[in-house]
Amino acid sequence: MLYLLGSVLLFSVNNVLWSYFSEQLPTLVIIKKRAVYTSLFTGLLLIGFVYFQVFEVKLEEQIQLLGISLIGCLGLVSLVKGFKNGSLLQFAFYSLLLTFGLGIYLEGTSILSQGLNWLSLSLVAVGYVYFIWVQFKTKQRTRNYLAHLYFAFAHLCFGVLLLLQWEFLESVSQLNMAFTQELVVLSATSLLVLVHQPETKISQKIAWWQLALFSLPITLAVLLGLEGLKSTNPFHSALIGLLTPIFTLLLGTLTKQEHLNLSALPGLLILVLGMLLFYLM
Repeated sequence: MLYLLGSVLLFSVNNVLWSYFSEQLPTLVIIKKRAVYTSLFTGLLLIGFVYFQVFEVKLEEQIQLLGISLIGCLGLVSLVKGFKNGSLLQFAFYSLLLTFGLGIYLEGTSILSQGLNWLSLSLVAVGYVYFIWVQFKTKQRTRNYLAHLYFAFAHLCFGVLLLLQWEFLESVSQLNMAFTQELVVLSATSLLVLVHQPETKISQKIAWWQLALFSLPITLAVLLGLEGLKSTNPFHSALIGLLTPIFTLLLGTLTKQEHLNLSALPGLLILVLGMLLFYLM
């Protein structure tokens, strides 16, 4: 569980950094440039582990990992499209739907048979929706139904991805999976940038060392997330993942990039109470 919490915290750091770089370059260009360094970091680690025979890389497994990673890449592109057409509120709804869908699919018997689980997960849902609604209801309000299609497809891809990754982590290393995933993202976004050729917002380029530092949190977040997924299951990964927008907001408040609406705090407290009841009782 600590791996998942560490992953969520690092994803939140990445989101705060993302808000800074997104003002300078188009989304696909940022993803492509970041993927160069995430692929480099994970690739160098992978070479080192293979060289010292910590584990081996099999061609058949790599082909399977490529297919799995393509599903994740489709989800990422759809998610980007969703945010261009919709809002964080819509995204939050589908994140919650995915979490409880995975919970019923993977742990339906234990959840349905224990009243305390129902209570704790209900508190998580209520607290999450309340916090997101109060904090972000005045931002990016939209009635664009196309966003619902993008977000629904993205979360469908992420759900399938989590289930497949969970299954493959029994025989494949987290590092190999992370490297393949980042390599596919780099290849796909490079192709999309080449085809669409988006115009940059400013002429000044981002220094390579800034991009390298920007890529470190997401690299570690992916590795910790896979380790946490291996030791738990996709339901717990998605449930803890609900904390990501909240941690992002809190970090953004500390760096003065966001403003925390104090009226949203009861939602945060209810959510935390629900998670504590679920995991400690």
